Amino acid sequence: MSPELIQQKIIAHLPEAQVTMDGMDCNFAVEVVCACFEGKSPIQRHRMVNDIFKDDFASGALHALSIKTRTP
Repeated sequence: MSPELIQQKIIAHLPEAQVTMDGMDCNFAVEVVCACFEGKSPIQRHRMVNDIFKDDFASGALHALSIKTRTP
């Protein structure tokens, strides 16, 4: 899976998000800044992003994704 596709998927689910990427092959780090995280715990924020890729993890298209989330 490409960094561009990861970024597109996040923005498709969280349109107001700002996404920065790092990594290569199937191991990526992503930072997602979104007002939609306001009032949510770190675990809830992480799950919001992680759930976007549930099928990709299950199929093996994505092996690892380090997620950092914050509000603007």
